[in-house]
Amino acid sequence: MASIGAAASALAAGLLLGAAAPQASAASFNFFTVEMSNGSAVVTVSNGSGTTIGSGAWASDPGQVGSSTGDTLIANDTFDDGYGIEAHLSTGRVASTRGHASPYTDKATGNLPEGNTYYMTVCVVKGTFKDCSGSATVRS
Repeated sequence: MASIGAAASALAAGLLLGAAAPQASAASFNFFTVEMSNGSAVVTVSNGSGTTIGSGAWASDPGQVGSSTGDTLIANDTFDDGYGIEAHLSTGRVASTRGHASPYTDKATGNLPEGNTYYMTVCVVKGTFKDCSGSATVRS
């Protein structure tokens, strides 16, 4: 009986020591969204020190936000930090720089019915880590 009590005390002490150990802090990212009247949007991503690390964008027509085609989802990683950028459209379309060395840009294109409203989110990704912006409203 005494050995059970001693084991419980040792376990409790270990849990308390573990709880007091500092936790690794997760990286922090900031998202700045600009929605344009033409249906396009750009979400710029910066890290905790304010450095711009990439962006996600939606171009509803050719010539918008650096796209030569319309209905284009763009993920752009500009900073070599091991994180990738993903842009997600509410249709399920994804543009991703995951697994590519920076700088890298990925574009996902395909015609959508004109005048419809969709939602875009931009995420910073690495392994199972994902930190995403709020939704930006875009149009085709």
